Amino acid sequence: MATQKKKRREVAKRGSRNASEKGFRTKPKLAAVLLVVSGLIAIVVSVFIGISSFHTIPYLSVVNFGVGVIIAIAIIASGMNTYTKDKKISEKWAVIALILYIIEIPALWGFGIGFIIALIGTIVALRHR
Repeated sequence: MATQKKKRREVAKRGSRNASEKGFRTKPKLAAVLLVVSGLIAIVVSVFIGISSFHTIPYLSVVNFGVGVIIAIAIIASGMNTYTKDKKISEKWAVIALILYIIEIPALWGFGIGFIIALIGTIVALRHR
C-alpha cells in the first residue's frame, strides 16, 4: 500500500504527459506539411508549363516560369512559418500562403490539386488548437 501511494504522489508531481492537459499548444504539423506540399506542386506545374510552352511563345513561358517559381517558393516559406506554437503567427502565415496560391495563376493553381491542398492546409491551421 505504501508503495502505491508513493507512486501516485510521484505521478501527481510529474503531472500529465498529455500536452493539451498541461495547457501547452502543439504545432500544426499537418497544416505545415500540406502547405509545403502544395508549394512543391506549384513549382512542378510552373516548370512543366514553362518547358511545354517554350516552343510556342518563349517570352511568355519564361515569365510564367519565373513568376510561378518565385510565388511557389514564397508559399513553401509561409508553409514552413506556420509550424510554430503561436496561434496568431501560424494563422497569419497560413492565410498568406492561401492568398499567394490564389495569386499563382501562372501555375494554373497546381492544376487545381495544389489549390485544394493549400485550402485544406489553411483550414487545418486555422482550426488547430
